[in-house]
Amino acid sequence: MKKLYEEKPGHKEILAVAVYMLLFLLMCLWLAVLQPIEDTPPLYTNPPDEHSRYLIPTYICQYGKLPDGTEPEVQIPYYGGSYALFPGLSYIVMGMVMRAAGAFGADAAGLLLAARSVNILYGLLMAFFVWLLGRRLFSKQSSLWAFCCGVMYLPQQLFLHSYVNVESMCMLSIAVMLYALVRMRQEGIGAVNSIVFAVGAVLCSLSYYNAYGYLLMSIGWFVLCCFCREKDRYRLDVKKLFSYGGLILLIWCAGAGWWFVRNAVLLNGDVTGMQTLKAAQAATGAYRAPTAMERGIGIIGMLKENDTLWELFRGFVAAYGSRSVYAGIKYYYLYALFFLGGFLGLGYPVLRDRKRLTVQGICAHALWLFACGITFSLWLFYCYTTDYQVQGRYVLPCTIPVFLWVTMGYEALSEEMPLFGKMPYLRRPVSFLPAIFSVFMLLYFLLRTAVPAYL
Repeated sequence: MKKLYEEKPGHKEILAVAVYMLLFLLMCLWLAVLQPIEDTPPLYTNPPDEHSRYLIPTYICQYGKLPDGTEPEVQIPYYGGSYALFPGLSYIVMGMVMRAAGAFGADAAGLLLAARSVNILYGLLMAFFVWLLGRRLFSKQSSLWAFCCGVMYLPQQLFLHSYVNVESMCMLSIAVMLYALVRMRQEGIGAVNSIVFAVGAVLCSLSYYNAYGYLLMSIGWFVLCCFCREKDRYRLDVKKLFSYGGLILLIWCAGAGWWFVRNAVLLNGDVTGMQTLKAAQAATGAYRAPTAMERGIGIIGMLKENDTLWELFRGFVAAYGSRSVYAGIKYYYLYALFFLGGFLGLGYPVLRDRKRLTVQGICAHALWLFACGITFSLWLFYCYTTDYQVQGRYVLPCTIPVFLWVTMGYEALSEEMPLFGKMPYLRRPVSFLPAIFSVFMLLYFLLRTAVPAYL
């Protein structure tokens, strides 16, 4: 069966893309406007860490330069440091947009909304690249829209693009990188694919450390794409490896390398800014709760405390405000069953015919799994050694691979379940159920939970 990308999108698909992106835009704008503007107690519905991060684009807007992280204006009360120590390309863009809005007379509320609008734009771009990626991965419209709606209409995904943070750019970067990597596998590496990937890698490097697993995964994927088949064996194309690899590295150094050089110069060799932050917190005596490691509790013990993994799952699906706006417990049970059904369906065709397992397919999925594993491990390590934060947004970089597997599972079930051999007319409507589920669950959460909380 042909992949969708091999055919030009028809009028119906273009209309579907327009509706899909417009719905995302409207809901994102709605959330951005509904959320509180002031950073004043009670912080029940304030987005997590927004005003702590907003200090940085505000500084850039006011002074027209990037802070080094030591300025009083960007210090976070009771935190003992500043987010300005970490990569902040998104803050630079927000600061520039805020300066433009200020030139047109925007007040304090208008400036914050201007900063939020940058992440709305990142969300729209991500939605577009997720659609492009879906056309590369799936051969059926029903699977394409199950994948797109699953990724972009996950309530926590939508929330992420509606307030000031760096994770929004991070999620866009993952979509761009994965799209370029899949193109490399299907069409060959090439200059265009290398440039697109390099842009995604720059955005990822200058946004969020938790997604760096995708940079590591990409190295393995790129090397695999440099192998060419000659008769009965594969040969590494060294010329392609160094020429296109060099192009990617050159773009990355120009686009992202400057930040780490700057940190090394300003922070006495602290490339990541982590050590400087810890030293500042120790010097100011900033309070934080003792970690599980400091209390002598093992990782398993930490996970058992307070139902850590379940709370992480709830935060991955839908936790608005300052982790204070949740749906009823049945809502998360439904999502858990939805994921379980997709993963069970993923194994169904393999159990029926093991010949479907190919070396290329196993390697590709192993690399996607590796990237997710790095993301989860970074969260777990930070939670255990530094600060216990059970926030689903820390593992949202796993969203695209997770919904790839879930969508593949439901696609396999709709194609191969014996029931549909007897009643083939059910196959098409059933194949669209995952997309319908994602849209319904998002609208239900917004209308029954989020909006009443904000109002």
